[in-house]
Amino acid sequence: MYYYYDLLLNFQDSLNLYNFYEWEEKDDLDYVKKIPLYRVTSDSLQELFKFKVQFDQSFIEEIKNKTILKNSSKSLNNTFLVSDSKDSLALELNNEGVVISRSKLLLADEINLNEVMFTMKETKLKYKKIAKYKNSSSIRQIDEIKKLINCEINTLYESKNISKLKYLYYEWFNDLNDNVEEIYQTMKKTLKNQFDDNQKRIYELIKKSYPKVS
Repeated sequence: MYYYYDLLLNFQDSLNLYNFYEWEEKDDLDYVKKIPLYRVTSDSLQELFKFKVQFDQSFIEEIKNKTILKNSSKSLNNTFLVSDSKDSLALELNNEGVVISRSKLLLADEINLNEVMFTMKETKLKYKKIAKYKNSSSIRQIDEIKKLINCEINTLYESKNISKLKYLYYEWFNDLNDNVEEIYQTMKKTLKNQFDDNQKRIYELIKKSYPKVS
């Protein structure tokens, strides 16, 4: 079995996969001393990016407790790294072999890994596709902004804070409207559109009204 040594991973639930420039200080990062490494075909790697999959039980036994954390005697269960010598992905499985979390690599690790992959033979990993991941063209920070705006809109609407809801609507659309239901639905619908400066401005207004929000 091949291993890769000394890297930082940012495992998120399998629905979320962040590039290194989207990692945040609050993320629970894993400092890994060594992790099993497999070279796969580009087609196989793309499937692992696109689909939630389940691996064979024999593969789980092969990688079990093989990923060791740095400065610790602890191991990460059912965790491994795959690469096609151009791109790479770390995966964590549950005891049934289903992918439960994924991580991309820091740029330096990505470059180093690509260099060593050329000496490795490809391995055909056995798995079955369960479901396709939902594609997202937005980056993490934009998703967080939209979530906060959506939460604020819902809270104001449900608590019947009409004055603040109308204020946000006016700041957003430069329009006076007394129809609360129309205001609410318009903001909800517009929030689904591509991120723009208006959404960013509304986000900043909401932050100002809650000093602890950052």
